[in-house]
Amino acid sequence: MSSGAGGTVGLDGTTSTASAGEHTATLAQLGKLPDEIDTIVLGGVDTHGVLRGKRVPRSQLERLLGHGLPLCDVFWVMHIDESALVPRPADFQGTFPTELTGYPDILAKPDTSTCKIVPWHPRTALMLCDWHELDGSAYALDPRGALKSMIGRSLELGYEPYCALELEFYLLREDSASVLGKLPSQLTPLTERPSTYGLVAASGQEPIGRVIRDLSLEFGLPIEACNPETGPGQFEITLEYRPALQAADDAFLFKTAVKEIAAQHGLLATFMAKPRADWAGNSCHVHFSMRDGDDQPVFYDASAQHGLSSVLRHFAAGSLEAMAELSALFAPTVNSYRRFVPYSWAATTATWGIDNRSTGIRVIAEGPNGTRIEHRRAGGDANPYLAAAGVLAGGLHGIVNAVEPPPLFEGDVYATDTAVVGELPTTLDGALDQLATSAIARERFGDNLIDHFIELKRAEAEAYRQTVTDWEVRRYLEAL
Repeated sequence: MSSGAGGTVGLDGTTSTASAGEHTATLAQLGKLPDEIDTIVLGGVDTHGVLRGKRVPRSQLERLLGHGLPLCDVFWVMHIDESALVPRPADFQGTFPTELTGYPDILAKPDTSTCKIVPWHPRTALMLCDWHELDGSAYALDPRGALKSMIGRSLELGYEPYCALELEFYLLREDSASVLGKLPSQLTPLTERPSTYGLVAASGQEPIGRVIRDLSLEFGLPIEACNPETGPGQFEITLEYRPALQAADDAFLFKTAVKEIAAQHGLLATFMAKPRADWAGNSCHVHFSMRDGDDQPVFYDASAQHGLSSVLRHFAAGSLEAMAELSALFAPTVNSYRRFVPYSWAATTATWGIDNRSTGIRVIAEGPNGTRIEHRRAGGDANPYLAAAGVLAGGLHGIVNAVEPPPLFEGDVYATDTAVVGELPTTLDGALDQLATSAIARERFGDNLIDHFIELKRAEAEAYRQTVTDWEVRRYLEAL
């Protein structure tokens, strides 16, 4: 690869398609990076979906590939705004970083297959890392590790999972200083009017849209399409179908890239589920299918109704059965639940239908290579690894137990009485209650990750309960 190019660079000089990642670089292979690269970003994902790590000189890379990069484990117990730490519950039995152990180091071990040159930072490359204990064992709270484990279980059943994540976000004419103290109604979007799929009106967004697309492609992210969405200054950018780990890596790095590129252009990008009550929400629709050991698609069966194979039916049935229990993984913040209203095109029910965007799962029946499910519960605020792992966890539950789905829903779910179609959790507290008792979650993810996630998010819900909002002041201050 030429020295000025971006994209994924194998350290042997080839383009990498590995989905599991191997830490196999040698000093000789490091020479394949362009000569001008002098800084390496090494980082991994935390529970909230934030990239955490360090920048290191290139001269340190060989040592760190073998040993791992040490970081204090404190960021696993920080609130998302870093305003406070979440203390370890007195009765907690699993892995939970706390002051009781003095906030020790953990290790970020680089996955060399993810090496990319970062085109918006000079002389910089990036590698994603997996989290490990100091003894080399896998870190139980690692979201990327959880997805890798789920993929391993799928492979044991003979199925390689493929997915793509569709992400929506807003660009605001704001920065980290200007938004302080602003009411939601005072936020200034990139454009004043929405124009869903409106290419003429969206031309006003195109200068920065082109920059994001071009730099993302140069970064090695498989951009498929870009369009204006339903909110003012809202974008949807879709990423190509890939093996599941690569797809989650793509989504995670894309969110990071968009925020960094926007900031360099004096803008603020947000994937927050619902930035304003009168704006459309940001979604993260997760498309899934599977292929067998012969690389043949297994979600399609020409002899079945609509071409939907029994594997797809079981996968969809398990996903529907798990949707309520795993909702906190798809909607992990208090704000997430502002998005779940009628005609938001978000999943408010555990239903499924053929090309039906009002249902929780939309089935796309497009022949052998295009038949897939689109899980519509997750918001733009979801951790991509936990969202993908959650869909896969439900799907594997359905396959292993041969769960049969309910009848395909026809019509408008939003116009149907919830007594007929049911309702998914409408608050973070309710979702966490269901996650806490979910046998599917605990069997697939393990107690450590689930209990830690619950404690972290319950602290967030409690912080919200203790907050006096602008709405309360406007409503009650003078009247009472």
